[in-house]
Amino acid sequence: MKETSFTLAILNISQLLTLRSSIPGPRAGKSQSDLGIIENGAVLISGDKVLEVGKTKNLKKKIPRKTKVINAQNRVVTPGLVDSHTHLVFAGNRADEFEQRILGKTYQEIAYAGGGINSTVQKTRQASKKELFDLGMERLNRMLSYGTTTVEAKSGYGLSTEAELKILEVIKKLNQKHNVDIIPTFLGAHAIPEEFKIYRRDYIRVLTEEMFPQVAKKKLAEFCDVFCENGYFNPEESQKILETGKKFGLKPKVHADELGNSGGSQVASEVGAVSADHLVYA
Repeated sequence: MKETSFTLAILNISQLLTLRSSIPGPRAGKSQSDLGIIENGAVLISGDKVLEVGKTKNLKKKIPRKTKVINAQNRVVTPGLVDSHTHLVFAGNRADEFEQRILGKTYQEIAYAGGGINSTVQKTRQASKKELFDLGMERLNRMLSYGTTTVEAKSGYGLSTEAELKILEVIKKLNQKHNVDIIPTFLGAHAIPEEFKIYRRDYIRVLTEEMFPQVAKKKLAEFCDVFCENGYFNPEESQKILETGKKFGLKPKVHADELGNSGGSQVASEVGAVSADHLVYA
């Protein structure tokens, strides 16, 4: 009988999280706490495939002598984490806004005073592709060090055709260069940029008639997203934007009901969104 060729064996794992479920389909309720933990576990790997998991005492005898062995005593081993909502590529930071929130100011009040999304937009527009790429690499390295192996990455801090394409092109390059798998989302409908504050219909036209065609032509995104909130995009605008995205082959997602009952969850249902995120007030 031919011996199985394992290239790596991880043994003596204090807790091996298999996430094996006892029920079919997505988990809900109490089943989400069932992590499928194996105490003193082992993982046998060949190349890039996990072939077996189980107790160390049962799998240890299957390991050929030349197999690389990692002793994971007092460690936890878990499948790679998936972060399904990130704003990966941007410049600057808004750390000062945390203090304002602690002192009682709302998200909208900070935005109206010149902070929020549009303050990051200004810095991101000014940044070069190289600067944004380097920042993205730093963030991905940090994510990977904490166990994240797949991320969704949104644009949304450009809010002009040129800047949104710049961000998505950086995301594409990051996906090519980094070990973390990146799924790109076009979020041109993150906010109304300052130069369109009194011309919001014109910005929506730019989104639907300029940005979407170019994003689709260059194949820079898999999903499209919209920030459906009071002061940003209302349900009617959000639905129009997402339906346009669907025509260009982009699957819809929604920032919904984060700051209030905005109707975002209803929009998500109407357009058949892949996900509705936040839902604090849904």
